[in-house]
Amino acid sequence: MKITFASDKKAGKPHYLVRHPDLGTHEFEEVFSRPMVVIGQRGSVLKAVGRTLDGRFLTVVFIRRGGDRYHVITAWPSKRKQILFWHREMKKK
Repeated sequence: MKITFASDKKAGKPHYLVRHPDLGTHEFEEVFSRPMVVIGQRGSVLKAVGRTLDGRFLTVVFIRRGGDRYHVITAWPSKRKQILFWHREMKKK
């Protein structure tokens, strides 16, 4: 799996780290390797909720580059509403 990250030019680090420095890069691999629920799409940009192995929920805005390649634009810990939506959708599967 190959994951790249959008960079914040002012801060000089990945965009998601500007507001959420507690997110680790390993968590993205965990989220992308498990079932995700897409909660929005604009063109090729997807917004999805996924779960890490520790049970933490992340909302990730990304572009799927084909196969197992992803470009993460930003991410944050999921809000309660997004987590409930994930649970509801997982029950359907």
